[in-house]
Amino acid sequence: CRASGRGRTFVVFVQLLILCATECGHEDIGLEPPAPGEVLSSLAGSNYTQLVEGRPVEHDLSVNKTRLYLYENINVTTMGLPDRYRKLILALEPCEGVVYLFVRRTRRCWPAPHTCCQPLPDSGLPPAFTSPPCSPQAHKIKCQWTHFHSVIDGTQNAAPTFFEVPLGSTKHLISVYAPYEANMKGGVKRPKYRLTALADIGAYPRPGLQGRLSAKQVADMSVELSWEEATFVPIGISGLRHYHVYSSLLLPEDKHTSGGVFVSLSKVMNTVCGLERNAVKYGRPLDSTACSGGQCKAVLSGIVPRRRYMFNIVAESHRGFHAAYSGVVVTADWVETSKLVSDTVIGLIGAICGTVFGVVVIGYLWIVKLYK
Repeated sequence: CRASGRGRTFVVFVQLLILCATECGHEDIGLEPPAPGEVLSSLAGSNYTQLVEGRPVEHDLSVNKTRLYLYENINVTTMGLPDRYRKLILALEPCEGVVYLFVRRTRRCWPAPHTCCQPLPDSGLPPAFTSPPCSPQAHKIKCQWTHFHSVIDGTQNAAPTFFEVPLGSTKHLISVYAPYEANMKGGVKRPKYRLTALADIGAYPRPGLQGRLSAKQVADMSVELSWEEATFVPIGISGLRHYHVYSSLLLPEDKHTSGGVFVSLSKVMNTVCGLERNAVKYGRPLDSTACSGGQCKAVLSGIVPRRRYMFNIVAESHRGFHAAYSGVVVTADWVETSKLVSDTVIGLIGAICGTVFGVVVIGYLWIVKLYK
């Protein structure tokens, strides 16, 4: 007997579902369950969190696990913008530890982080895909079901990932993956991060000069910070509300561990959420009056000599979006070292001590003053 047209359509639909489920089977490998209370859904057998336009989410993640997200934008006004303005910002900020971002436009499957490191023929490695970070000398970096991703060769571990891509698709499938070895070496067992998707790109502040800061000592216990003012593209959507100055006294063991992170995997200081966790705000927020000719300045006082400090700037827009600069480490020192022991103090101590012991003390302090 022959199947009806409706029956054949149903059979084809079932076959497509089976094919899709087979091809997207990687979505169930090493998957982290969505956080309680999040907006959840189920597609192709995998749970994901729905990202809301312009609303950051902050999650933690087990090492060697992946969390899935879906961003959709069907705003007619946004899709009707000129190409130069019809873009999407995807920002992944590590708060602690190492996380990688993987993005695919449209369907069918979410990106597969566990397939990124493909052994080269002469590498001597087993012919099996592995998870990042990948070694460029031993692996070909090619992630399945992925259009673009973070730097995953280990050189930018714990650095923020910022993409501004053409908004040519209504759907973006996003995977965030936490590598095992990189985090365990840094003493991080459960990395934390903040993820933002924003199509209204003119609301996002962009740190000037790629976020570079400079510092110079202007007094015994004062340091002047300088930075280029933040910009907005396109102009007219939003503007600067405040600059926030963050500071932290660094410990001797706080060392710069790689080129992408400031200061370390467990103490990230070049992302907004990392600064909120590891530093404190200095003084009151600044506005555009702190800037002149595109250059902004702030003087920080009360710096203890011969101690290392971290300083950074966070730009805040009127729409409530934040962006961190790159940060700087400063060590203040005394301008005149002879002030450590003044003439008056030497005479006073000698008068108090008296006798032979006073003479010895005076002689010693004069020697200290002479050689300082």
